[in-house]
Amino acid sequence: MKNYFLAIAMLAFFLSACGTPATRTLEQTISPADVIMSTNTPFPVIPTETPSLQVLESTPIQTSVNNTAQLFSSDRLGLCFSYPQGYTHLPENDSVEIVAPDITGSDVKGLFWLEISDSYNRTAEKIADQEMTYAAGLDVGRWTIMLDGEQAVVLDGMPGQDFQRRVYVVHQQTLYVLAFMPTRSENKAAGDQMEALYAAVTNSWSWSPCPASE
Repeated sequence: MKNYFLAIAMLAFFLSACGTPATRTLEQTISPADVIMSTNTPFPVIPTETPSLQVLESTPIQTSVNNTAQLFSSDRLGLCFSYPQGYTHLPENDSVEIVAPDITGSDVKGLFWLEISDSYNRTAEKIADQEMTYAAGLDVGRWTIMLDGEQAVVLDGMPGQDFQRRVYVVHQQTLYVLAFMPTRSENKAAGDQMEALYAAVTNSWSWSPCPASE
């Protein structure tokens, strides 16, 4: 009988010694932090690693128009303005003409010229109204801007060799017409040149005394 109880005790010790390593191996393989209990399954779910989102940096769009850098100044004409670097001033007596660089494969390019005459006591609004008679049937855009303290009227889509954007302003009884071409053009490069001229000239326009003279 004594040998019987001794055999049972040895068997119990052997079984308990064999179960310990198996439990330790499971605990070392999956830690509690790695286990997520799903509400839909009684089995533990081991999460997979989610790749981090990649942040894309935006690249500034490069434009084909250079910064405004060149100055036209004339105390004789009573005005001054700036125009884009690389554009050319073509002086001829008292006339003013600024020409954009040539465009490859095109004979059209941006152009600005200035017309000066007596206003005959008319306002810029009155002159613009009269000019609209030459554009009968055309969808001409109209808005106002300020040129160094004087209100100017802009007519966009006026007829000519190409559609023109014309700015009418009266200063000390003198009419100044700033003409830009081409507007509403299918030639995007030429249109961009015209817009660069328009922005540069109108944003920098000043009456005499100018900071520099011819």
